[in-house]
Amino acid sequence: MNTKIFLIGMMGSGKSSIGLQLSKIINTPFLDVDYLIDSSNYIINNTIQKFREVEEREIFKIDSVDNNLIVSIGGGAILSPLNREIIKKYYCIYLETSIEVLINRIRNQDAFRPLIQSKKNGNINIDVFKDLFNSRQKLYANFANFIIKTNNKNIDELSELIKNQLIKNEIIN
Repeated sequence: MNTKIFLIGMMGSGKSSIGLQLSKIINTPFLDVDYLIDSSNYIINNTIQKFREVEEREIFKIDSVDNNLIVSIGGGAILSPLNREIIKKYYCIYLETSIEVLINRIRNQDAFRPLIQSKKNGNINIDVFKDLFNSRQKLYANFANFIIKTNNKNIDELSELIKNQLIKNEIIN
């Protein structure tokens, strides 16, 4: 059986952290596409367009692998029709998070988000972030098989809730 579980949502929604924890509790390998590409450095040294092309190739490769996987994809990966076509074959979970919580999480992370920051740990361009959030939120919600609200929940709690949903929907045993 080839089961892939895709985690989608905005930067800061917890895709990487929850994906890693979920992989441990359901004993399924985890892939983080942003990590595979080294997205922050890639975007700095290339264009966002070039990054999206590489991202599409990575998701295409993941589709061709005959393994069970949990996959975290970048917040903008869902904008690609090719990526949506691939993800639609599998189970997709939207980690829904309020804009206020996302901004707070990003401010507290030791990470560089090149789409909304000019340097590591730099100020967040709130207007750009809100535009990204508003342009993607409905797409995430309409595309996902399951939506889980991440506000006020920790990684362990969210991972258990997702595991239970996967069992309920017979995605896993």
